[in-house]
Amino acid sequence: MFASAKNFSRNLVGAAGTLMFAGLCIAGATAPANAQIAYGVNETGHRVAYVSYADLDLGSKAGRSRLENRMRTAAKEVCHGSASDRWVAAEEYRCFQETLNATRTATMAAIEAEKIGG
Repeated sequence: MFASAKNFSRNLVGAAGTLMFAGLCIAGATAPANAQIAYGVNETGHRVAYVSYADLDLGSKAGRSRLENRMRTAAKEVCHGSASDRWVAAEEYRCFQETLNATRTATMAAIEAEKIGG
């Protein structure tokens, strides 16, 4: 999937930024229960994930835990590549960690919004 470290870095930055943005623009409240995560490719060719939390009670520990699990699942999918060698696997892991860190702000904003509005 990634032809070089330079391309991988570009994809990493795009994926992290896109996933963070996707966290802010989480899928609508009408998403079916079996479609909490949708994957796609944005206009720049980066893999993206749209994570819904409409069915979760973010005011509860269980709801927050389920959202965290969805975000982890989405980050794994977005960052997963060929992992043909340990260097690629290390880059994928770094992508995963950076993407999760980038989405934490959006996740916290969603939780706070539900506390205020809910």
